Amino acid sequence: MHATYFADQLRVMAALDDTAATDRVLDAFQKVPREAFTGPGPWKLRSSLVDLSLPPQPTPNADPRWLYHCVLVVLDEEKGINIGDPALWVRLLTQADIAPGSRILQVGAGVGYYTAILSVLAGAKGKVTAYEVEAALAERAASNLMDWGNIEMRHGNAATDLNDTEVFDFVVSFAGVTHVPTAWATRLAPNARLLLPLTGANWWGAMILAQQSDQGFDAVTLGRCGFYPCDGARSDALAAQVTSLFSKPAHLNGWRFRMRHDSGDIRFEARTG
Repeated sequence: MHATYFADQLRVMAALDDTAATDRVLDAFQKVPREAFTGPGPWKLRSSLVDLSLPPQPTPNADPRWLYHCVLVVLDEEKGINIGDPALWVRLLTQADIAPGSRILQVGAGVGYYTAILSVLAGAKGKVTAYEVEAALAERAASNLMDWGNIEMRHGNAATDLNDTEVFDFVVSFAGVTHVPTAWATRLAPNARLLLPLTGANWWGAMILAQQSDQGFDAVTLGRCGFYPCDGARSDALAAQVTSLFSKPAHLNGWRFRMRHDSGDIRFEARTG
């Protein structure tokens, strides 16, 4: 009952169109129980509708029904680590429309909740390679995902620890980047895409959906976002550029741009088409 209500709530809160992609993603959210990843309740929750600087709201008890809402679940309040807003991720994953059979790289698995959802989207013929840099979270994720056959959970840094033979059809980061690291750019299959929070010095920026081109990466923005920074995928100079880039509201959603690599430098420029 919780899962059905949750799917209906997600459809409404994320303003999802009635498409095959929407049905696939909502089905994945219904198949993954949130309480299997959050640890025992009561829990601390955050709503994206209120100031995130305010203290999280504790649930009245340990009934799992409190988890089946469009809320963030606090994992580490001091570090600002949460299980992210499902209304945000259901919309992003619907827009990404991940094909069954995809080889997915997940950067920042946390405790594995969205890893499991990506697993459902990849299907039996696909695979999710998930990285988590925080040892305690990686250990929890490995335990939570023990029975998911198409997931390889790794403790490490996805920006530095990939092996030379791995190839991916889709890369999704749950931590903020300022650019596409070489480790990802050199391991993309033809027509591979990347779903990344491109964030500035203050951790805020825009989510982008990008694809490699001869001149770098062609991208479109999917809305404003704020994320914990991704170690190994950030540059202070680029963070300043990103902050300036997304200071314009028109750049936050539906804006097409190119991340151009010239002589080792990265530049952001508007594009058409």
